[in-house]
Amino acid sequence: MGGHLIAIYSSKGGVGKSFLAANLAVDLHMDTRARVLLIDFGLPFSNDIKYILNLTDTKSIDNLLPMAGKLNPAMLKGYATPHPSGIFVLSLSSGHRQPDPEQLSGANIERVMRLLRAIYDYVIVDIGTKFDSLVEPIFELSSRILLPVTPDFLSIRQTVDDLELLRNRNFSREAIRVVINRYDKTASVSPEMISHQLNKQTVATIPLDPENAANLAQGTYPEKFPRHPVTQAIDKLVYTLFQELKGKTTGDDGRLDAHEALPQDLDTLKRTIHEKLLESIDFKKIDMGADNDPGKMDELKTTVSHKISEILDNETTFSDRSLRLQIVKEVLQEAIGLGPLEDILSDNSVSEIMVNAWNEIYVERKGRLERINKKFFSEKHLLNIITRITAPLGRKIDTSTPMVDARLKDGSRVNAIISPLAVRGACLTIRKFPEDQIVVDDLVSFNTLNQQMVAFLKAAVLAKLNILISGGTGSGKTTLLNILSSFIPETERIVTIEDSAELKLRQPHVVTLESRPPNIEGKGEVTIRDLVKNSLRMRPDRIVVGECRSAEALDMLQAMNTGHDGSLTTIHSNSSREALSRLETLVMYAGFELPVKAIKEQIVGAIDLIVQISRFKDGSRKIIQISEVDGMQGEVITLGDVFLFKQSGEDKGRVMGDFSSTGYIPRCLERFTERGIHIPREIFWTSN
Repeated sequence: MGGHLIAIYSSKGGVGKSFLAANLAVDLHMDTRARVLLIDFGLPFSNDIKYILNLTDTKSIDNLLPMAGKLNPAMLKGYATPHPSGIFVLSLSSGHRQPDPEQLSGANIERVMRLLRAIYDYVIVDIGTKFDSLVEPIFELSSRILLPVTPDFLSIRQTVDDLELLRNRNFSREAIRVVINRYDKTASVSPEMISHQLNKQTVATIPLDPENAANLAQGTYPEKFPRHPVTQAIDKLVYTLFQELKGKTTGDDGRLDAHEALPQDLDTLKRTIHEKLLESIDFKKIDMGADNDPGKMDELKTTVSHKISEILDNETTFSDRSLRLQIVKEVLQEAIGLGPLEDILSDNSVSEIMVNAWNEIYVERKGRLERINKKFFSEKHLLNIITRITAPLGRKIDTSTPMVDARLKDGSRVNAIISPLAVRGACLTIRKFPEDQIVVDDLVSFNTLNQQMVAFLKAAVLAKLNILISGGTGSGKTTLLNILSSFIPETERIVTIEDSAELKLRQPHVVTLESRPPNIEGKGEVTIRDLVKNSLRMRPDRIVVGECRSAEALDMLQAMNTGHDGSLTTIHSNSSREALSRLETLVMYAGFELPVKAIKEQIVGAIDLIVQISRFKDGSRKIIQISEVDGMQGEVITLGDVFLFKQSGEDKGRVMGDFSSTGYIPRCLERFTERGIHIPREIFWTSN
């Protein structure tokens, strides 16, 4: 267990920080017989404490910084400079030498301070006037922060700003104490008036001593003038701090132990703060347009964070900053973000989020499902988050329209369904898309396919073959479609058509179209089929449809059959043969009552390749079949398998197997040759 660090800070110079620090340290040692270390952390020079204590020189912290990572308490025990009063003294730097900026980092300072706290009962740090990343760790490790203020307007005004700064940085008001210094009874400002203006009670009032300079030349007040009013005031301050910190210990990291108990469990506390936040801020008025304006959003986050900190101070007395930061972050996420989903969405290892109920959340991580320890406050809270996702997109979800598809700003696909259709309450599914777009080399490294298959598929796209990607739910169809689309030359005009825009093509000439559901009155719907028809009038070189689910399959086939070669789409099915049957069924949805043979002839004339991708039970995804549509025999469409994945077994839960060519030489090689694309025939030879 470590001792206590007490930081003394003011952004205004001339308020007596060093005077207070030196006399407090000596008095604390003399009254408690504790081991006390006094640190002068002034920048650019650290000499004030040395002058007050009449020391010719002091050991410095900057000499320790180059070896900060290797230090231990035993190495530091005899390092500090002893003072005749019984305290020990360190300076940030010695004399007029400035610290080496390369070694002067917040991380190094924190390591050294943490070690010093393990050696001394109290560490008093006289901090300069600047608050930055260098001194922030000192505040972080402080059991108490003392702010000296003098009875004048500028000092009071500056202290108000200091209190605001510390609160905005989520330091608890409970850890901050204000000390009135140099108080003159004839002053026009009383201690009560100062407390009122600061909106905080002061912990001590140190009187003005006209003989201060002469007295300090003899030594500190507790040493030389034990009965002086200044000493008596400092005695009271020491007693107050001693009583406040008595029985409280700090852990190895220097922070107060967590038995600084919360008045209630965290969920209840966060819910209380959230409710009071909604009472104090009208979000409908202040967040208009913030979603689309990063500047406004940052301003909104700052405003709300400050209000949360203020409410937190009023509701609790604990000062653990890491816990405060967690609460502020989570309540902020509830107020203007997506609640518990925010952290999950920022986790790059998560590919899918499944909210089965407000208190039950699963994720897919590296292909495997797992339940996580997060939940919403209530069913109402979950419904509010769903509305927050759908409302900016003009989508409505209620009992009359209890299910909706939407997307997040990053393109992640969202599906929500609520009561009465969802019996246990609202459900939410989010298919995430990686921040760093997956490329074909990634698929090879994931063992989704091999280099021979890559070469063939790339040639097929360049040769403008029409490709149908088939697979089950979550098998990776959209990811594969994105990668195959990336092979399209930049000189071509690409029109993408989706229910929810997910494709992220990097070519410069891309038009992205998205379907639209009907409005509340049942009007205004624009289907995928409408968009496919419209795209034919947009002079596309390629049409890429995110997924064929209905009658648009007929329009897609007709487009492929009428000169729009090189088009790509996906379909839900579990094999290449099944994909053909499903495509036939979807064409029938168009309602033209075409003969089955005519539909099959349309398919044979339109589709060149079928790429079948599957997800295995170990979470891996693999292209298990690449087939060429070879023609028809009677009324049966014939397929020629070019590549297959053959599973050989399992090893520690991992699917084992190999990709192999079948020996079938695809007819499309003639198309490759016509377009000047050379691919060696050896890649089609049977693998043994």
